[in-house]
Amino acid sequence: MNTRTNWLLLLAAIGLGAYVYLVDRRAGVAVRGGSGATAMYVPVEPGSVTAVELMRSNSVLRVVLEDGIWRMTSPVAYPAQPASVQHFLDRLGRLLPSGYVTAAEVASQPEAMKAFGLEPPVATVSLTTQTGPVILRLGGASPQPGRFYFQRVGSEGVFTADTTFLESLPASVNEWRDRTLLDLGGRAFDRITLAGRGRTIFDAVRDGPGRWRLRQPLSARADGERLEALVSALETVQVTGFESDAPVIDRAAYGLQPPEMELSLGKGTNDVARLQVGAWDTNHPGDRFVRRLSHTNLVRVAASDLSLLEQPLDQFRDPRLLGPMEGVTRLELRGTNGFVVYREGTNWVVISPNRFLADSPTVDFLVSQLGTLEIVNFVNDVVPSLAPYGLETPTREFVAYRGTNVMAHLQVGLPANAERTLLYARRLDEPGVYAISRTVLFNLESAGQLRSWQFTSEQVTGVTVLHRGKRRVLGRQGSGWKVSEGDAGEVIADAVEETLYRLGQWNSMRYAVLDEAALLRDGRFGGVDHELVLGFAERAVMRRLRIRFGSSLGLSRIVLANFDDDPMGLRLEIPEPLYEGLVRYLGLP
Repeated sequence: MNTRTNWLLLLAAIGLGAYVYLVDRRAGVAVRGGSGATAMYVPVEPGSVTAVELMRSNSVLRVVLEDGIWRMTSPVAYPAQPASVQHFLDRLGRLLPSGYVTAAEVASQPEAMKAFGLEPPVATVSLTTQTGPVILRLGGASPQPGRFYFQRVGSEGVFTADTTFLESLPASVNEWRDRTLLDLGGRAFDRITLAGRGRTIFDAVRDGPGRWRLRQPLSARADGERLEALVSALETVQVTGFESDAPVIDRAAYGLQPPEMELSLGKGTNDVARLQVGAWDTNHPGDRFVRRLSHTNLVRVAASDLSLLEQPLDQFRDPRLLGPMEGVTRLELRGTNGFVVYREGTNWVVISPNRFLADSPTVDFLVSQLGTLEIVNFVNDVVPSLAPYGLETPTREFVAYRGTNVMAHLQVGLPANAERTLLYARRLDEPGVYAISRTVLFNLESAGQLRSWQFTSEQVTGVTVLHRGKRRVLGRQGSGWKVSEGDAGEVIADAVEETLYRLGQWNSMRYAVLDEAALLRDGRFGGVDHELVLGFAERAVMRRLRIRFGSSLGLSRIVLANFDDDPMGLRLEIPEPLYEGLVRYLGLP
């Protein structure tokens, strides 16, 4: 292919592009009339429309596009419903004439335009577009079924089109009104007030990111998530009907003097939005009257949607007793068998009444339980005496510190119900008394429940086995084991090491044994008559571990464990396979 051919092809492409551009700019539809005459009709481009005015004999509806938002300016200033406006414009953009009547044919009619229902028109659609105004005068029905007459001002003659377009015309101005009950438009608020018949149900203010506080009818922590969820839910509620746009109404007739309920959102001292809920509408069962003061109009709303505002005050109070407990470095349990546990580096250590390494996951779990405690009932916000709740002399107190600062101080008292599943409790920095659920947290009876008993097999220096009146003692000798007392049967060193390793990794739920005699009896420890005592090197987390085995629970077995010289034992459970290994490799031959 030579250079001349390339130039010819390039010029042809440019010419074709120019033709397409010019044709597209003049895009239109040639419409043929009954006499054979034709007219060019240019469809409306919906995206270029910035204002729509619909005039009928008794009304004018006008909406304008401002900053990408459709707003109604007539007959009342009000937010428009964008979906309805856009639906109309889309249908208008697809309006294509199916026939044409020339100007001469129109003039030949005895009544001229009146014969086509265009003098006066049934309706006039005036558009403001980016390329100029467009006016369509809509007329009467054509003799052809399913067709109507319309005129585009500036064009001669009259067009006919499918009557389905007429279905997109709003039957009333309300069809194009935004039905959102509460539209904040992204405006921020830091105050929520709900009142009923002149009485404040609650007044809440934001006192930090995600944090809210009640000011009325009492000073208390508020549930920020529920408050903000209430507003979010109201923003989805739709108006079912528009009752009045008059700035002055007979408020008593609508149950608004005073309102049954009133919600106001504010920023500082300025109101952002206010809703007043009135009486039920007898003409529309299931609806209630609501006055929107931001638009000074009266609307109807389904009563079921307004039930959000009828929740009791307690629903908007913060249900968390203490809240997140991040950064705790010290935890004290005060009361009978109290203790202090302290974080040293990445480990937790019990430092009182005795010092030993704590099981960090167990302590972390207890701290997390403190943070997730929820208030079941707000028992009393004004407490003349703490004695009826057992809080004058609390049975338990939990004090959490971050460094030297007290993060939380919780007191726990008497059971709050007959089933004893709830307990009375209070925070020392709040005056009220609450009811909270019992949790594992309140089963702490001994610091020993926090103990870490994780060890390696190398740390075990001796094993004593007692079973059915017989005794056998194994001692570590180099890399092996030797029987120093009792039956000298074969000892498989590798099996002993593996069994001790598995025992050192074992963990269990921990329960303090307050009545050892009862546990030994009920757990049938005497029938099993099996006991294991381990001695440890100095670097281990303990010096001595005594384990007594009780009855089988199927997949596990009851265990009574004692650590070092602590007289209070722990009720634990050991997996049955691990117990079988202990019998086989550390038991009597």
